[in-house]
Amino acid sequence: MRKPALLTIILFSSFASVLAQHEKKPEFFGGFSIESIDTGITGNDLSTTTTLDNRFRVNGFHLAGTGYLTKRLGITGDFSGHYDTRNDLFGTTTGQSKISLYNITGGPQFRFSNSSKLTPFVQGLAGIARRNFTETFTATSFADNTTNFALNLGGGVDYKINDRFAWRLAQFDYNPIFCALALLMLRPFLIAL
Repeated sequence: MRKPALLTIILFSSFASVLAQHEKKPEFFGGFSIESIDTGITGNDLSTTTTLDNRFRVNGFHLAGTGYLTKRLGITGDFSGHYDTRNDLFGTTTGQSKISLYNITGGPQFRFSNSSKLTPFVQGLAGIARRNFTETFTATSFADNTTNFALNLGGGVDYKINDRFAWRLAQFDYNPIFCALALLMLRPFLIAL
């Protein structure tokens, strides 16, 4: 029962309201999102085996708005939130992990408008990521809440239904999150922009 319900949510939530893909009118998107997370933690870091060595997926939502400067070039603002609660092993101890990850990014988007109903696009967005991570053992709790520099590099394809609406068939983004040190090193370049 969960799979048909999830499929229904994915289909209805990936609907993009596109006011006109052949003009400079703004576009708005809202949909379901899956993010694959690499914790960066290994058993060697903790001197024990842990399930945090493995990548895991978190589910959430994705909202975006794009205002076009020309027929093809636009500026996109993007917000996403992803959440998960899971059990992790640290040696022989079991803990419960709660994670929430928020991305707020913005930058250029380029769409490849044509006469077909398919409109591919690429984007390069930069901004911040906020991660809230809590690990709870029987008597103790550990929390790590950080805000870091983040990128969203990728693209996708929209299927035009009519002059007002399009269906976002797919969107794939590479979403690296950098530590505060990387942000300080990039700061002179960001100020120059």
